[in-house]
Amino acid sequence: MEKFDLVIIGSGPGGAGAAFKARALGLTVCVVEKRDIGGTCLNRGCIPTKTLLHGADLLRETREGERYGVNAGDLRFDFPKLIEWKNTVVSSLRQNQSTALTKAGVTMVQGTARVEGPGKVSVHAAEGGETILEAAAILVASGTTPALLPIPGHDLPGVYTSDAFLEGDGLFPKQLTVIGGGVIAVEFAAAYSSFGSEVTLLVRSSLLSVMDREIGQTLALQLKKRGVVMYTKARPERIEAKDGALALTLTTEGSGEAKSVTVPADAVLMASGRTPDTNLFAPGCTPELTAKGFIKSDDNMMTSIPGIYVAGDISGGVQLAHAATAEGEYAAACIAAAVKGGVKKAAHAQVIPSCVYTTPEIACAGITAAEAAEKGIPAAAGKGVFGANGKAFLENQDRGFIKLVFHAESRALIGAQFFCNRATEIIPWAVQCIGDGTTAEQIERTVFPHPSICETIAAAVSDAVSRGGLKQG
Repeated sequence: MEKFDLVIIGSGPGGAGAAFKARALGLTVCVVEKRDIGGTCLNRGCIPTKTLLHGADLLRETREGERYGVNAGDLRFDFPKLIEWKNTVVSSLRQNQSTALTKAGVTMVQGTARVEGPGKVSVHAAEGGETILEAAAILVASGTTPALLPIPGHDLPGVYTSDAFLEGDGLFPKQLTVIGGGVIAVEFAAAYSSFGSEVTLLVRSSLLSVMDREIGQTLALQLKKRGVVMYTKARPERIEAKDGALALTLTTEGSGEAKSVTVPADAVLMASGRTPDTNLFAPGCTPELTAKGFIKSDDNMMTSIPGIYVAGDISGGVQLAHAATAEGEYAAACIAAAVKGGVKKAAHAQVIPSCVYTTPEIACAGITAAEAAEKGIPAAAGKGVFGANGKAFLENQDRGFIKLVFHAESRALIGAQFFCNRATEIIPWAVQCIGDGTTAEQIERTVFPHPSICETIAAAVSDAVSRGGLKQG
C-alpha cells in the first residue's frame, strides 16, 4: 500500500492545478487518471474546440481576403488536415502536461479510482489488477460528462455528444443540427457553418441566456448572417432515421403559436449540458450531493466526509477550465493547511471570467446591469460601440460593444461585458479591476494605446457618466 499526503482523482485543470500547488507546498501527491492526462479540457473540450475554431477563422478570413488585396484563388478546405493538426496539438500538450507533472514530483497512476473511505483509494487498471493508495487527504476532480436528452431516438447512430466530434478523426456532416444555446452549442455552430456545413441550431430560450441579453441577441444576428438556421423557444420531440439520414422533429413557439417542424440532418449534436461523474465512491461512502447530483463542499472545499475534498466541474460551480484550476489550487492550499499546519491558506478567487470563442469573441466578468437591479445594487452602466474604433474597423469587425457596470455610490467597477475581437485577452483587466474595486476615475486616468480594441473601454466609461447616470466623483 502506497502512502501520500494527497491523492487526486482526475488530471484535468482542477486536478492538475491542485497537484502543482500541493507539490509547491511540500505535499507528496499522487494523481489517478482513468483516461488521458489533461481531462476533458485538453482532450475533448477547450483545446480541440479552439483548434477547430482557429481553422474556421482562417478559412473565413481567406474567403474574405479580397477586400485586403489577398486573393487565394481556388481555395480548398481539407478537413482531415485540420483534424490531423488538432490531434497533433492535443497529443503534444498532453505529453507536455505529463512531463510537467512528473518533473514536479507527482506520482501518476493509470486506472479507475474508487474512494473506499476517508484516506483510502483503490485503483483498478484496465488490464486487471488493483492498487491501494493511502492518503491523508483525497481530492475528487473527476469532472463531468456530456448529457443526452432523454427523447425518442437519442440513441440512434448519428446522434452525438461533443466528445464524438472532438476525439479521433472527428466528424464533418453536410447537414448538422445542434441542440443547445450555451457555449458548446454556439462554438460548434460557428465553426461548422464556416466549414461549409448546413447548420441548424435549436435553442430552448435564447442564446447564452446566462449572459447580458444584448450579447445573445447580437450573436444570433451574426450566426444568421453566416447561414445558421435558428429556432428559438424550440423543444426537440423525437429523432428518427429516414433514408439513411436523420429527421429531428421539434416544437417551436417562436412565432407566438406552437408549431411542429421537422429538420433533416446527417448528424445531431446534443450540446445541452453536462452531468457530474460521481460514480466513484464505495457503498456508504458517497458524500452529500446537490439536487443536481454535484458534490457539496464547505468553504475549504471539503465534502461532508472529513478528509475528502472536491474541485472543478464536479463541485457544481462555474463549469470552466480556468475556474477549475483556481478551485484546485485553492483546495490544495486548504489541504496543505490541514495536513501540514503552518501553511497560510490562499484566498479563494472571487471573480471568474466567462469566455466564448466565437468571432468576435465574448468575455464577461462580474455582474450585468440587470443582475445588479435584481440584487438591489445601485448601478450605472455605460456602453462603447466599435463604429469609430479604428482597429475594429480595419479588421472588418461587423458588430461589437463593451459594457461596463459601476456601483452607483462607490463608483467601483462591478461588471464588464465584452463582445469584440480579442475579448478573452482583455477580460483579465476587468477581472482585476472588479477584484480591486477600481473606480471610474482610476479607469479614466488610464491611457489606452491607439489603435486598439481596448480604447473602447474609455468610451464605455464616458457613456456611463454622460448617459448612464454615473455621478462625477
